[in-house]
Amino acid sequence: MVDYRVNLDIFAGPLDLLLYLVRKEEVDIYDIPIAKITDQYIHYIEMLKSLDIDLAGDFLVMAATLMQIKSAMLLPKAEPEQMQADELDDPRAELIRQLLEYKKFKDAANLLSDAAASQSERFPRPESVIESINPEPEPQIDIESVSVWDLLEAFASLMQATGADRAIRHIKDDTPIDLYQIEILHRLQEEGPMSFERIFESKPNRVVMIGLFLALLELIREKLVFAKQIAALSSIYLRPLTDEPAEKAVQKAIIALSQPEKAELGQIQERKQPPIPIVEIPTKSKSGITAEKLREEQVGLTKDGGQQAGD
Repeated sequence: MVDYRVNLDIFAGPLDLLLYLVRKEEVDIYDIPIAKITDQYIHYIEMLKSLDIDLAGDFLVMAATLMQIKSAMLLPKAEPEQMQADELDDPRAELIRQLLEYKKFKDAANLLSDAAASQSERFPRPESVIESINPEPEPQIDIESVSVWDLLEAFASLMQATGADRAIRHIKDDTPIDLYQIEILHRLQEEGPMSFERIFESKPNRVVMIGLFLALLELIREKLVFAKQIAALSSIYLRPLTDEPAEKAVQKAIIALSQPEKAELGQIQERKQPPIPIVEIPTKSKSGITAEKLREEQVGLTKDGGQQAGD
């Protein structure tokens, strides 16, 4: 199996995960249940490691800090008159200070974002160069609707419920992530919005499920799929954000993220070229595209191309 490793910009940092856990437990920041929060934090770190997601060192440093504070609070305390001044301080004090400071800036950023959204409704901004090249507006994404931690928690629950979290050896799968992206986007376009769990129905093993999960994260990051959760702990629903054929939309998104200049140039050239008539070749079925079928077609084309070159 090829290691699937991605760096997700949506991970704001260890304090973001810690604040998420504190809000989830609905506790006062000034009185954090350090033992429970530490166990949950370590649990999330282990889930990320099991998905082969590259973790920044800050996450591991925060985990070590939480363990140190937890150990300090479990140690027996001496009599107050026998303790020095620095030993009387709460071991959580510095962590609480950092968390409050982070929360202050995050709340301020949200207020500025809301103010900008409100102001934009009154005074429309002039067209930029990019908007003149591509007049189609980007879909409005509510990034607060579903966080990456909600998706990760839903996926971990799904893996546990299906028994796919058990260790499986001697399984090789070198299917590229983009083929899983095409499979998911095509299903959403053909079948319409569906639940998060339905994406993973009838999948054979853990390797395929992890590939689909990472592909779904990429589709959300590329603004090709929208995820929404109506209430906490409720089902997560997915819907497509483009009517463009899945294979073409995914390839364009990959180019746009990796080579923005090339993607912009391609849009300009596409506008200048006259439309090319398309002859549709009849196939057995337009629905039911899977990553495995797409991969078999690519392998077949590669073999044919090699034979022609040899001739």
